[in-house]
Amino acid sequence: MKKIFIVFITLVFYSTSVVAVEKFKFKYNLHENLPKKWVTEFEIIMNIVQEVMPINENTNDWVKNNMKLTSMKQGYNMDIYAWKSTKNPFPEKRINMKYSGIEGCNSPEPWMQLDIFPQDWTSSINKIRTYTVIVHEYFHVYQRALSHRVGCLSNNSAKWLVEGGAKVLEEIYSRQYYKKDLLKSDIQERKRWSIKKVTKEPHLYEQHKTSPKKNGFDSNYAGSAFMLLALVNELKKNNLSEEEAFELVFREFWIQRAKQPSGWNWQTTFKNTFGMTLDEFYEKLSKYKRKDLKKILPSKTLMIQDIFS
Repeated sequence: MKKIFIVFITLVFYSTSVVAVEKFKFKYNLHENLPKKWVTEFEIIMNIVQEVMPINENTNDWVKNNMKLTSMKQGYNMDIYAWKSTKNPFPEKRINMKYSGIEGCNSPEPWMQLDIFPQDWTSSINKIRTYTVIVHEYFHVYQRALSHRVGCLSNNSAKWLVEGGAKVLEEIYSRQYYKKDLLKSDIQERKRWSIKKVTKEPHLYEQHKTSPKKNGFDSNYAGSAFMLLALVNELKKNNLSEEEAFELVFREFWIQRAKQPSGWNWQTTFKNTFGMTLDEFYEKLSKYKRKDLKKILPSKTLMIQDIFS
């Protein structure tokens, strides 16, 4: 009887410890002009991505300390502002907000903003974009949390890894939950990006300011997405499953990034994570053609839960 009682006490203690993990807290600032359906979908998506890609005090010490500091100051960890395009939707909180993205990334208290264009509701495809952008921007918060980098992600890592990763992930989500394969159509559009620029001058896609802006403009990050998919394809050649390859790109790279001292370049993380230097990957990338898209797209059955399990 005594042994059973001790076991019971142990189980209760263990259960309490698991439940007590503090989650990263978002404060939703949703403008009243947003359609009710969008608000409902926003809440569903946020619940899904936080379950699949959790950010909490166990993520790493940096996240835990950051959570404590922001929570002590404002009672939560990050603001999310969302509105249907209008002039200065939250003048009392932020000035002149426009477009979607993670803003204030060089400050200790960045925020997410989601600028939903009214015209997007006239197209079934663009309407889905107003949902998947939530996945895209949440993933940037996840990347930042894993790598515990203060500052804009693209200042510390390649833009094509940052934005290409978020682009591909949101499209996997789109196909899984909305049955729309928008990634394929985006990359197939020649006006969105240049295969020559991607394969012959990939270093241009390492920074926003150098990404091609005229011929071969990386519209909707299509070129960056192609590069990321090519990397996953090369990793699969090392006897990795599709899920394992995507996990390396979506999560492990950022975890390894956190292990480097501040100021170290991301190329070292690249080699440590993927087992090849950046130059070696760019050499492999130079052999790719636009038609190779067919063999590097994510499989139709791939789910985000498969990658982050």
